[in-house]
Amino acid sequence: MKQFKLFACMLAASLCALSFNACDKDDPTPNPTPDQPDKPETEARTTHFDIWVSVGGAGGMGSKSTLLVKSLDSLTVQPTVDFRNDGADVTATMHQESIIKGKYYYQVPVSADRFSKYQIVGNQLKVIAEQPFVKNTFKDRRYTHAWIDDNTLLIMAANGTGDKVIWTKLNASDMSILAEGELPLVCPEGDSFSTSGLARYRKSDNRVIYFYQHKKEKSHFYAAFINADDMSVEVGDIVEERAEQMAGTAYGELLQDKMFFDENENLYLACNIKIPGAPSSTQQYGRLLRIKKGEMAFDNSYTGYNYDQGKLVTASYLTPGKALIYIQDPTYTGAGEWGSAYNCYYAILDLNTDEKTEIQCDGKNLPFSSGTFSQRSLVDGDMAYIGVNPQSSAPCVYIYDIPAGQASKGMEITEGYVFNRIVLLDNDDKE
Repeated sequence: MKQFKLFACMLAASLCALSFNACDKDDPTPNPTPDQPDKPETEARTTHFDIWVSVGGAGGMGSKSTLLVKSLDSLTVQPTVDFRNDGADVTATMHQESIIKGKYYYQVPVSADRFSKYQIVGNQLKVIAEQPFVKNTFKDRRYTHAWIDDNTLLIMAANGTGDKVIWTKLNASDMSILAEGELPLVCPEGDSFSTSGLARYRKSDNRVIYFYQHKKEKSHFYAAFINADDMSVEVGDIVEERAEQMAGTAYGELLQDKMFFDENENLYLACNIKIPGAPSSTQQYGRLLRIKKGEMAFDNSYTGYNYDQGKLVTASYLTPGKALIYIQDPTYTGAGEWGSAYNCYYAILDLNTDEKTEIQCDGKNLPFSSGTFSQRSLVDGDMAYIGVNPQSSAPCVYIYDIPAGQASKGMEITEGYVFNRIVLLDNDDKE
């Protein structure tokens, strides 16, 4: 009898436990157990922004102005950013024209005798690695580049006399030289190559596409297609006559975005043509040209930014079918002469319809801006960050939500500084 009562008690306890467990299982909001903590709503950022300003004038074109750099975790609204007694003064060592990748800046520095790799951490400029020139020598600020892979950096430019195009491959980890040489491109007698040209690596067919021109030829420029492994020129003299020159032919893409791949690996190139009858060759209309994936010639069926108004200063990939462009147009902005300030503005260009649309915030177009030798915009995922140097207010950043198609005002910089560049870098502790 006692055994029967004991068995009944055990059975009742078991049924109770099963009922309790079943309720737990069906509870739609169980409490987390110690070994399963709540997941944070947002993950910590692994990147930050470096803001470049200059004091005493603009920072480009060989300017002697003081260059200051400050790192920010966010470009959203915050107390006005001031560089007084804050930020890294890099004037004596670095140019703002620099190659950016990961955590680091790569460039031929002010000393103009080496390749250098830098990092800015806690308002301090750190030298990570340096490599003195060996065979080929490059001018500071006047060269172009292409990343063959994450660790192989290709540098290209005209040599000192301008009669040849030289190249050097670097190991980006320690800046050691992997290989050096020159391209068998032909320059007409009595002429010379532009100082740098533009280069971009096309991964799908392992080719470097190099755009170049001769200084005395004012009506066209060239494209060369190069095997990235041995730097042999497969096709070297593709002529493009719809534009007189690529945008940024002298300084590569060390500061400004001049070309981009779209989602299908079609390459778009910002170009300019001289305005007929204009007294200066710097007075130009913009054009956007294209080389389709796998092709070794320009796509003659496509001409983007087909407007006889405004010069393309920068062009960046925004989202499928669209580009973010920065345009110099003193007529449209009401600045008057081409050398006047506040003669630039930002717009979105539809790559399919060629429709140009200015970006607005609170129903108004973004302010017209000064600075044709700057890169104050960048695209990071679904956000575009767009900096301006307005005439009647402080320099600031607008944050454009790409899917929503809406912009909001972000951080401001204390007046008195010239806002030159926004850079996106990996944090120092990112693996």
